[in-house]
Amino acid sequence: MTAGRRVEFWYEFASTYSYIAAMRVERLAEAAGVEIDWKPFLLGPIFAAQGWNSSPFNLYPAKGRYMVRELERLAKDQDVPFRMPSPFPPNSLQAARLAMVGADEGWVVPFTQGGVPG
Repeated sequence: MTAGRRVEFWYEFASTYSYIAAMRVERLAEAAGVEIDWKPFLLGPIFAAQGWNSSPFNLYPAKGRYMVRELERLAKDQDVPFRMPSPFPPNSLQAARLAMVGADEGWVVPFTQGGVPG
């Protein structure tokens, strides 16, 4: 890899789209010759600032149904297992906090992708 070429990958553990992205970003970054800085964040406060008390995929049922179908297609295309979380969206505060520790200690990738930290 070329020294210094880095990208920030911002993701939310409760986001189904972040999940698909997190499962493929390492492979894509390696092919592009860049390193990733993993940056978990929380969508909940952003949603609350919009006056939403849940995900827009819950607030707008048609949008939610389409999202599930789209994620199933994307997961199949990327050969990534997918199961809709229940409840949706899950509370991701603890996971985001742990991932921040994992980023400092070198185990953020397996933790984020569902593995056990080493």
